[in-house]
Amino acid sequence: MKQSATLRWQAVREAVFPALAVCALAVAGCGSEPPLHLMGAYRFPDGRLVGIRGSSEGTLRYRIYETGESGRLHPAGGLRFVAGPGFSAGEPVEVTVEFSLGPGGIADSALWSFRDGPAVTLERVTREEQVRFTSGDVELFGVIDLPPGPGPHPGVVFAHGSGKDPAVEFLAFGDFLSQHGIASLTFDKRGTGRSEGEYTMDFDLLAGDVAAAVEFLASRPEIDGGMIGISGFSQGGWVGPLAASRTPLARWVIVNYGMIESPAYEARMETLDLLRGRGVAGEDLAKADTLTVAAVEIVAGGFRDGWERWSVLRKRYGGEPWMKKFKGSPVGELLKYPRWLVRLIGPMMAPPDLSWHYDSQALLESLDIPMVWMIAGRDREAPNGKTIETLRRLIAAGKPYELIVFPDADHGMLEFDEREDGRRVYKGFSRDYFTISVDRARRLSGLEPDRH
Repeated sequence: MKQSATLRWQAVREAVFPALAVCALAVAGCGSEPPLHLMGAYRFPDGRLVGIRGSSEGTLRYRIYETGESGRLHPAGGLRFVAGPGFSAGEPVEVTVEFSLGPGGIADSALWSFRDGPAVTLERVTREEQVRFTSGDVELFGVIDLPPGPGPHPGVVFAHGSGKDPAVEFLAFGDFLSQHGIASLTFDKRGTGRSEGEYTMDFDLLAGDVAAAVEFLASRPEIDGGMIGISGFSQGGWVGPLAASRTPLARWVIVNYGMIESPAYEARMETLDLLRGRGVAGEDLAKADTLTVAAVEIVAGGFRDGWERWSVLRKRYGGEPWMKKFKGSPVGELLKYPRWLVRLIGPMMAPPDLSWHYDSQALLESLDIPMVWMIAGRDREAPNGKTIETLRRLIAAGKPYELIVFPDADHGMLEFDEREDGRRVYKGFSRDYFTISVDRARRLSGLEPDRH
């Protein structure tokens, strides 16, 4: 599973249109929950660090801090899990992990073996506390991950992506930061996991929740309240800086594979990238762009407005060969169904309250706190060419921002092999992504940078 995968334009394809296809409103039930008591940071005998967190359908995922290696751990009976080669494969088995439970039924170690290698015992080094705090009238659930020692420690609050996956189970960065001197607060967004409220993509509400989390973390005696940052992932690229503008206690921001431009712009660029990959170019691409913009406006308007423009363009271009290249995209699906059905079911299945036309350029021009943008150079879900240009301009103008591009990474900072048909097979995370992230967080927190 991609870390913090977006649900913006993809949700229109994966949620709205399958519902239209069957003309049903039922929502599929959730899979089995991952075993929370096994998750956390573990250390190899040679000092390497691995974070083990949840993945989909009751599986786990490991991430090795020093190398970015990652695999999906499939249940193999009892407390034993196995992983195959690559990012998600189950066969052939290359890694076997068997957990041992300590007091309270929480794992305290794990027996780890690579294929054809000796088994070694990993020590679980996580030190965490479950907490609840309020944002307005909503109670949110989270976990504070603490470094060794009494503190006070610098801290970071995570602004995670747009998915409904509970961040406490799925987000691994606290495992790494805590072992390098920085406490963290990971919390389930409203309407997800064990947090109250309704799930939303309203950036204003989400930023308020992150700001409340910063203020809660700053109130803790083991935390240095004057040295707290925000680290945002994907959708958190909009929410994190916005939250930092809401509280003076946020001293820095790291954005991971986010964008400055709006979700509507993102949807448009994602569709155009798809068409380019299918050979659409020149005047045909320009025509397809006008149709894409019209489709985005229908979705952004809650499926109420924009139909007149859409109908005119659809009729104008209906016989052109490039129209077939939209197949499998939200635009292609919109071409398939009658207006009355889309207007009936679309609003109930679309991303709730998404801030489609929000972009953060004006905010970034007004902020003066240190900020690091870590960008995936081959990001299909968040096409970032314009974001990179804007950041370079802001840096040249003297803003205390830094831009780091991982040239061969897709969304989630994932490395991949690309097949002839354009499909990407993910292998793991960019080799230095985790170590650079921790290094920058330590620098921004006033600690000496790590040399790992």
